[in-house]
Amino acid sequence: MGGAATRAASPVANRCFNYQEGLAVMELNIGVRQVGDVAVLDLNGELDTYSCPALRSAVVNLVDRGQRNILLNMAGVEYIDSAGLGTLVGGLKRTTEHGGQLKLVNTNSQIQKVLNITGLVRVFEQFSSEEEAIKSFVPAPTAAGSADDSPSS
Repeated sequence: MGGAATRAASPVANRCFNYQEGLAVMELNIGVRQVGDVAVLDLNGELDTYSCPALRSAVVNLVDRGQRNILLNMAGVEYIDSAGLGTLVGGLKRTTEHGGQLKLVNTNSQIQKVLNITGLVRVFEQFSSEEEAIKSFVPAPTAAGSADDSPSS
């Protein structure tokens, strides 16, 4: 049998891998979509030491462009480590420092357990449905709205 023989696809073969230092590392895929004034980041994969810079960069870029309301859809997150937790906390800190909010939706039982153990369940607002989460955001102030609130001379 030559090297040209086709192999049956295994479950692992269909996953996206990144090779760093000779190790296969699961990637984190991030889809960004806008729902009203909320940026929804759909996360798929593992949120760990190797993949968290991508999420950090996405949140920083959104906030730097003026996005204040960010919802992280955790439905596709299979694993999170301490670096991933740190990235979530850093994202929350950055958005709140800029007058915004960062919330979580669709955390699975494993992620929920980690948030409970670390006490971060008290730090993050979490929702089981995207619709409920979107409705919970306070609308971002507009320049026109703030001008209307100023007293007239």
